[in-house]
Amino acid sequence: MTSAPRTVIFDLDGTLVDSDAALQAPFTYLGIAEADMPPLGLPLGAACDRAGVTVASYLGLYDGEAAAPFPGVDEMLGRLERWGLCSNKLRHSGEQELARFRWHPTVALFSDDFDGRPKALDPVLVALELASADALFVGDTDHDRACAELAQVDFALAGWNPRARRHARLEDTILDCPADVLSLLD
Repeated sequence: MTSAPRTVIFDLDGTLVDSDAALQAPFTYLGIAEADMPPLGLPLGAACDRAGVTVASYLGLYDGEAAAPFPGVDEMLGRLERWGLCSNKLRHSGEQELARFRWHPTVALFSDDFDGRPKALDPVLVALELASADALFVGDTDHDRACAELAQVDFALAGWNPRARRHARLEDTILDCPADVLSLLD
């Protein structure tokens, strides 16, 4: 990892929010077998295409109240002066969660901002007026790692999500708890 970054950019689902079960529940209700579930971290349109269901049918079953922050996330975010969010979640759902948790990122970009394509860090860096060397992206999936690599931003794995640890790579910086984010900034 390079020198301590100034600003942290987070993924939302699976990183700040324990949402795995909430995100998979609509697919289960729609009859998608566990073995056929799309991987977590995809834009919703791509996930629904893979599962052979419509976005509308998925959203009709999605419970926006079912997910909660991982323990320690509120405290960690409260200690950051500025932070960004880059998520494949649809803007409407993402903004509802941000409001429900009373989180106020300096910049928040969602799937809608990327025209349904996978999220990208470059627009977040521009909005935050950051060089890639001045940022750290914290995520929980291979998609997040690839997003960071593409933007040449340091990546740290949200190891407080047990699922994320199963996909860790040897070169990953693995964070055991949200407070570990702060230690990377000290």
